[in-house]
Amino acid sequence: MQITKFLVPACLILGFNPSAQANLSSTVTLTSNYLFNGITLTQDDPALQPSLDWVSDSGWYLGTWGSNVSFAENTDREVDFYTGYYTDLGNNWAMDLGIAHYTYYGSSDSSAFDYPEAYIKVSYRDTKLSYWYAKDYFGAGGGHYIVMLTQNVQLTQGLTLQLSADRSTSTDTSKFLRDNDGTYHHWRLALLGEWFGAKWTAAFDDTDLELDDLGEPTFSLSVAKTFNWF
Repeated sequence: MQITKFLVPACLILGFNPSAQANLSSTVTLTSNYLFNGITLTQDDPALQPSLDWVSDSGWYLGTWGSNVSFAENTDREVDFYTGYYTDLGNNWAMDLGIAHYTYYGSSDSSAFDYPEAYIKVSYRDTKLSYWYAKDYFGAGGGHYIVMLTQNVQLTQGLTLQLSADRSTSTDTSKFLRDNDGTYHHWRLALLGEWFGAKWTAAFDDTDLELDDLGEPTFSLSVAKTFNWF
């Protein structure tokens, strides 16, 4: 077969800030293409992605997120579970750290792709540095980590330009090969806006991956609506 499991849960991709959320909420996202670190997990087809998130006043959170997918061995569904802690460090600094577990369904072999992952994200104002590490990436038996830098630039009221770049590295290319040396780079340019009570994202993704025609330049559009329960 992401893939990049840059795929982080939707609430984190959309700039989820536990301190600003209701105690229990759900988000439904419709996207023209499920991209995971620049690699389509739906063969360039649309995806419907619901989530359910609980957040405490102290910053602890947990949730689940799902999506349709389409890749090896007739795998057609992904369901992720995550828990973590978000804290305001003061002077415009913040930190988010947690663990996630990715699970896959569709055939008797799909669960072989399941794996856990740990992450930490440190932000200063509109700049964020994120790190993800998996010891058994996509169930292949090898380690893998991703480092990402994200910069948000507010263009107008309700319209933000988001620039991001990340590097994916396999620590054991005999277990999981992304490129000839086990690494590849992904960059993303996105416009984020809020209209009609929903969050809209128009994005362009590209990579330097040279493996099985994956990571080609891709435009995508998504819309997400959040419902606060209490």
